[in-house]
Amino acid sequence: MKAVLFDLFGTLVDNPTTIQVLQLHSEVATVLGVPAEAYASGWKATFHERVRGDHGSIAQSIAAAARHSGHSFEAEALHSAVEVRFKHTRNWLIPRSDAYSTILQSKERGLKIGLLSNCTDEVPLIWPELSFAPLFDEPLFSSQERVRKPDQEFYHRALSRLNVSAQDCLYVADGDNGELAAAKKIGMKVVMIRPSDLLNDYRQDPEEDWDGPRIERLSELLTF
Repeated sequence: MKAVLFDLFGTLVDNPTTIQVLQLHSEVATVLGVPAEAYASGWKATFHERVRGDHGSIAQSIAAAARHSGHSFEAEALHSAVEVRFKHTRNWLIPRSDAYSTILQSKERGLKIGLLSNCTDEVPLIWPELSFAPLFDEPLFSSQERVRKPDQEFYHRALSRLNVSAQDCLYVADGDNGELAAAKKIGMKVVMIRPSDLLNDYRQDPEEDWDGPRIERLSELLTF
């Protein structure tokens, strides 16, 4: 093993809960002056293009979701909506208690550390603020790379930058958007992390049928 490639949400940080996501949508919708349910529907409908970075900025991603809802809004309100989005995302990007120590010990064992995240444009902007960010050799964000999991190009790009083969890399993730199956298909070693006490978090197409290795805590990787 020469490298570990981590997912972000649901792996290094907890996923937000469904209630937290709905609260975010409600606050953004209020700022824009559009119905919350319609905005939430628009945000979900534009997920794939948003995480590929098709809109170019988080402001334009919010605007696309609002337009999809079929309601008009004042352009000046976008600035406030972006601030709301950043506030919530910062609150969600809290490293799990054993994240830093697990990554640090992995690096001390000579492993390269990478990140592969399906995310919107505010995440890579907030990323440098996180305590474990300096420990990563190659963080890749879908909105910047213009490709998303489970597209195999995303994985191959990470492997190339880490300069390791798929067979020498472990992929660790909670299993959304077919990410585990995709990593396994290209020859990576794969482990799902899924704490049993997380029952109400917000997820995107979870791989409930995953029958491979599982852990509940990041620190378990050190003896995996």
